[in-house]
Amino acid sequence: MRSVQALALTLATIAILTVSTEAAAQPATSDGDPDRSAPQPPSMTIVVPKSAAVQTLVSVAASGNVDAMNLLGVLYTTGTEEVPRDTTMALYWFQKAIDGGSADAMDNLATMYLFGIGLSRDPVNALRWFERSAVQGNVHATYSAAVMAEKGLGTVRNPQLARAMYRRAAELGFTPAMFRVSEDYVRGAGGKRDLVEAYAWLQVALQSGLPEELQIPAFASLADLEGRLGPQRRDEARERATGIVARVKARAVPSERKPSAGMQLSSL
Repeated sequence: MRSVQALALTLATIAILTVSTEAAAQPATSDGDPDRSAPQPPSMTIVVPKSAAVQTLVSVAASGNVDAMNLLGVLYTTGTEEVPRDTTMALYWFQKAIDGGSADAMDNLATMYLFGIGLSRDPVNALRWFERSAVQGNVHATYSAAVMAEKGLGTVRNPQLARAMYRRAAELGFTPAMFRVSEDYVRGAGGKRDLVEAYAWLQVALQSGLPEELQIPAFASLADLEGRLGPQRRDEARERATGIVARVKARAVPSERKPSAGMQLSSL
């Protein structure tokens, strides 16, 4: 799981959350969605940690802010010095955020189902929650659903769907998905072998902040493609990369429309 930078992050997000409580989402409607065994809020008295920062965060969450609810779920899942690890409380806050329509919390609940964190491990329900979150534009969930479709986790293997979802996540700016799209173009997956396009996506992924664990294979692939393309085709690839960056920026959700406080547990 991705570690949370504890109270420093909490303090940084409280200011964002307190000015955005009026933007809290309306409760999501039930439409035959994946919560056939979704956790129910526990019957308990919520014990608020003593930290003033966390108390403020709980107060913001109690006012209806789904980002604050989701952040509390993350803090309780990972545990910090101020917030002891408590998966029951994590599930409580994730469920509250989901009831308010939080795609981030749906993604986090899916992760808990996938790895059996505070719940019985359930890849089928994990995939359903990833898919529901992805429909709302969550890129982490989109990527995770793509991996599950590719590997046949919680569903039958579906390489075609996996490629489409990798592409969607890549177009939304998720750099690991960009790397996967590049690999697909190198292999000719789906009958679309295009080394110029592969180089372009790989270049954008590296320039946009590819995770450290993917950088070595990405640089190795880039060096291989440079040798195979030659100067003229590399220039073409760089022009395509410029176009990709423009498309990704155009699809990005403006920061003034969504607080930058959404958090996901690391999934796939």
